[in-house]
This record gives sequence, structure tokens and C-alpha cells, in this order.
Amino acid sequence: MQYDDAFSYFLAVRSLPEIVQGTAADTMPPLYYFLLHFWLSISRELWFLRLLSVLLTLVSGGLLYALVSELAGVKAGLWAALFAAVSPMQIYHAQDLRMYALLELCLLGYALCLVKAWKSEQQDARIGYGWWAGAILFGAAAMYTHNLAIFGLIAPNVYLLLRRDWRRQGRLILAQLGIALLALPWLWMIPGQVEKVQRAFWTPRPGLVEIVQAILMWFINLPLSGAWMILGAVLSLQIFALALFELWRGRKAGWNGAFLVAWAGVPPLLLFAVSYLLRPVFVPRGFLVSSMAFYGLIGIVAARRGAVGKWLAGTVVVAAILTLPFFYSYAEFPRSPFRAATQYLEQRWQANDVILHDNKLSFFPSHYFAPELSQQFLADEAGSHNDTYALASQQAMQLFPQDSLAAAVGDARVVY
Repeated sequence: MQYDDAFSYFLAVRSLPEIVQGTAADTMPPLYYFLLHFWLSISRELWFLRLLSVLLTLVSGGLLYALVSELAGVKAGLWAALFAAVSPMQIYHAQDLRMYALLELCLLGYALCLVKAWKSEQQDARIGYGWWAGAILFGAAAMYTHNLAIFGLIAPNVYLLLRRDWRRQGRLILAQLGIALLALPWLWMIPGQVEKVQRAFWTPRPGLVEIVQAILMWFINLPLSGAWMILGAVLSLQIFALALFELWRGRKAGWNGAFLVAWAGVPPLLLFAVSYLLRPVFVPRGFLVSSMAFYGLIGIVAARRGAVGKWLAGTVVVAAILTLPFFYSYAEFPRSPFRAATQYLEQRWQANDVILHDNKLSFFPSHYFAPELSQQFLADEAGSHNDTYALASQQAMQLFPQDSLAAAVGDARVVY
């Protein structure tokens, strides 16, 4: 468990009004925390908490299969689902206690409903209305899951704009107005959350390194070192370049990949642009759905390009398998061995001893593993990029930092 996981847990255990209070002061909407709130009422064991994201990711794999199958056939859909199943990035976010797996599910559901609605236009209009309703519901759920959802929701608009399909564009905008109407109760919170992102978001302004890193994360686990890093980078960039080359060659062969291209490219490009207009928000997990769209594109190549497609598919699987062992064995920050540390403290702690963390990043996971231990942590430096733990969130979770080392230690003779 790491800090973000523990933050989700300690907010989700509170009442629904307290969750709203805490998320309003944070940078995320409350839907995932609501789901986790009811989920942990069954069990608070870590494996069970992670199971929620596992199930959400499995559903996303099914939605990806359905989406790609609609666009390019069942064979391409099966390949895409395989790539998603072995993806280190998907496996990572299928285990964390954050909202990214839910965001991905909502956006894939939104995309699938749009494709189904467009296809039903020539069949039964009543069925089409049902798919439009589904798109609106998935879109609204995405908005209640993560504020970056907007960059995925407008990807189909870019696709239709380039195709000059004004009739469908108009219908899509009407559906998006429905999404905005459903999301209205939370939309008035967004300006305050944007202000917090402007003041205290920690990501650097993206450049070439961040772009390459985002591409690598679609195919391999990071971090790697030495020869493994070189091998992983070569394989990843080779996959990316060859897939784009083959898609360009097949652009006139009716491969129906343009919709997926929009989903793969629009969210990261918009986040890159916004990072220079506002505060940097170019984080690969924010456009997790784009990786799924690219797996769909590779699935199309694998299904339709014979030996080249099979070689490309094999490279994707090999790159993932070679680097997954590093993912499972990684035990450094932020995935430090907090459970072992708290077990050590439990064996030695005595009454009146003080356990002090110099920041919230180690306190939260340690407090999850040993809530009965009297642990404290120091407040973030006011106004710094690390100053992200808002007072309203503190009040919602009833977990407060100490203002100074002297106040935290007091007259204790033993301090850990």
C-alpha cells in the first residue's frame, strides 16, 4: 500500500457527507470513494479492497473487446483484449485503490455506446435512443469519477470534426449537454478544485522525456535499470512506430481505426497543451483509456497484417512478460514495505513513546497497517507543491498533522 491508496481508504471509511466534504477540498470527484465506501463494508482486508479495481479492470477489458469487435471484427477485439490483459500499466492500476480503473471503464462504456448508437441509426431508432442514454450515463459517471474525464469525452468530437460529420456531431453535442446537466451538482465544485491544482499540483511541465516515458508505460513496467531499460525502451518504441506505420498503410483498406486513433491521441495531446496553459497535468494514468485505444489499434494490425501483425503482437506480449517480474518485485518508495515497518514498531513501542513521520506519505499507509499505534506526522510546508492535504480533507478524515517537530515530540524520551 502507498499514500494514495491509504488516502482513498481513510476517506472512504467516512460517511457519505464527509466524503463529499473531503473530495470537494481535493482534486477529485466522489464517485469512486462512494463505491469503495460500500465495498469496504464487506471487508477491510487489503486484498479485498484491491479486488474492486481488479473487477473494474476486467469489465474494461470486456468493453475494449466489444468496442474493437464492433469497429474491426472479433479477431481484432480478441487481440486487443489480450494486450490489455498482459499490459503492466493495466495490471498496476488494477491493483491500486484509486479511481483510474473506474474512469477507464466509464470512458470505454461511453465510446462503445456511441459506436452502437451510430450503427443503430440505420436499423431501429428506438434501440439507438437506448445507446444514446447509455452514453450519457457513462459520460456522467466519468465526470463524477475524475475531472480529467472531459478530455476523453470530447475525443469523439474531434473524430467527427475531422470526418465533417455534422449530423452526428450535433447529436453528440446534445448528448454531452445531457452529461453536463447530470454532472451539474458537482460542476460548481470544479473551479475550486482547479484552483487547488494551480496552487499545489506536483507534476513537472512535460517535455520530450515525459512523452517518451508515457509511450513506454503502455508496453513495459517502469522503472527499469541498465540493459533491461534499454531493451524495454527499444521494444516499446518499435511497437509504437510499427503500429503507426501499418495503420497508415492500411488507412484506405477500411480498417475503421480512426475512431480509436482519436481516443489514443486526443486526451494526451490536450493534457500536454493544458500543461503549458495552466498547471502541468500530463500524467499517463489520466489518459489510461488512450492506452486501451492503442491496444485496439494494435489488435487491428495483428488481425489484418499477417506475419507482420503476428510479429507485432508477439513483441507486445514479450515486452510485457519481460518486465512484469520487476513490477512484482519492486519494493521501494512509494511502494515501501510499510507493513514490515509497522510490525517492527508494534514489537518495540511502549506507552508514551512517539512514532513520528516527517510527512504524510509514510504516515497514511503505516496508519492503515497499525491503526492502534499512536503515530503522528508533520504538516507539509505551507504553499509548497507538496502542500496537498487540505484542511477540509483533514476534518473529513479526522487525521491532522503536527505543525512542528517540538509539538509532535513533546517530552517523550523515545521517538521513532
